[in-house]
Amino acid sequence: MAVGSFEELCAGFCEIVQVPPPELRVDAQGLVGFHVVRRGTTVNLVHCPHTSPDHVFIVFELGPIGQDGPASFADLQTLLEANFMLLRVHPPVFSRNPATGDAVLQYVCPLFDATAHSLYELIDDGLDWASQWRERPSSGEGSDIHQDAAESPATAMPNFA
Repeated sequence: MAVGSFEELCAGFCEIVQVPPPELRVDAQGLVGFHVVRRGTTVNLVHCPHTSPDHVFIVFELGPIGQDGPASFADLQTLLEANFMLLRVHPPVFSRNPATGDAVLQYVCPLFDATAHSLYELIDDGLDWASQWRERPSSGEGSDIHQDAAESPATAMPNFA
């Protein structure tokens, strides 16, 4: 059954991954969020109750794009080509965090259509993308190799950043 609030969605997700849910509250920027670390990837769950009350944003931290030069260009090309291939409603989007310079994968999910299990599945899929990003060849070209990274213990932390 779909959830009635961001807090309910997060509590259900935390129950599935067997971590205590964090205390959620609006920060100075008007955001509510927390992060979990799964399979070595930080996953941020963010709600913007004043600007986008009907959506939850899921942001996967993929890591460095590369140093200046050809590898960096190839990495950015890989991100842009992946965005083109994902033609569907609410697709994941690869981008670059302007604060860190790292690659990120972002999902927008309709909050009131979500369940804790659908969120868990979406995050699991995103973790597969993160694994593929990290396993790509050093030239920056996309990789068809898919291997699950070893599961690391999950933790839920408030203040997603």
